[in-house]
Amino acid sequence: MWWPQPKQATSATMAIVYITVGALMDVWTVIYWIYLRGEDQTTVSSTTYLWVYGFFFSGMVLMAIGFGLGYIGRSAKQAEVSAPPPMMQMPTAGQVVPAPVAQPVQGNPPGVAPAVSVPR
Repeated sequence: MWWPQPKQATSATMAIVYITVGALMDVWTVIYWIYLRGEDQTTVSSTTYLWVYGFFFSGMVLMAIGFGLGYIGRSAKQAEVSAPPPMMQMPTAGQVVPAPVAQPVQGNPPGVAPAVSVPR
């Protein structure tokens, strides 16, 4: 039964679902492939194998998505749980705040453009 879960657990839940569905899809596809290999090959069409391979690789993709979601979810959980960045304190009345000083870049001094001669 599905019930509302905290926001932090959704990525972990989805990762488990993707991995489980993908693994079960692959298991039953391999079982069917083994069954088809034992059948008379003249009665098995090539589209049957197309479906078998399609389901197998779809299961692999679902498992890869699940593993990727698990990795992303762990990274996101660390960001959600950590404390927010500290707030900047606003200066109070009468408090002097030093202005930022621009540092000149090596080469041309700030505010000076290179000279360009225009022909007359």
